[in-house]
Amino acid sequence: MGHEHLTFHNPPPATPVVVQIALDRDDIIGALDAMVGCALYGDGDWRESQELYLALLGHDNQQVQALAATCLGHLARVYGQLDEDRVVAALRRARVLPHVKGTATDALEDIERFLHPLHARWQGRLWRLVRPWTWF
Repeated sequence: MGHEHLTFHNPPPATPVVVQIALDRDDIIGALDAMVGCALYGDGDWRESQELYLALLGHDNQQVQALAATCLGHLARVYGQLDEDRVVAALRRARVLPHVKGTATDALEDIERFLHPLHARWQGRLWRLVRPWTWF
């Protein structure tokens, strides 16, 4: 059994159009890079990116689905705004898929943290207070 060394790289800036072009070419690796590039360095139209990621939660490829959830969390961090009711509902529905459950949960936490920072801070303090394994 071999071991593959992966190297981290920042994807280049992208737009939803670039993501769609890569998906239309069935270039999953290119699409994944473009998805992250769009979320982190997009053209500033968070609504268009949000709609793209909401649609990609239902894509045929499991990697695309999972990364779409992650990218929704990135949008909350980068732009500080989302159509929260729609996004939260979609991520909660997506959590039934085993390959999306973790990334959807992380995205929901990011949305809470970056759209409601005071609430998230107090929730974290309360959680640390009531965790029984930290009492001893």
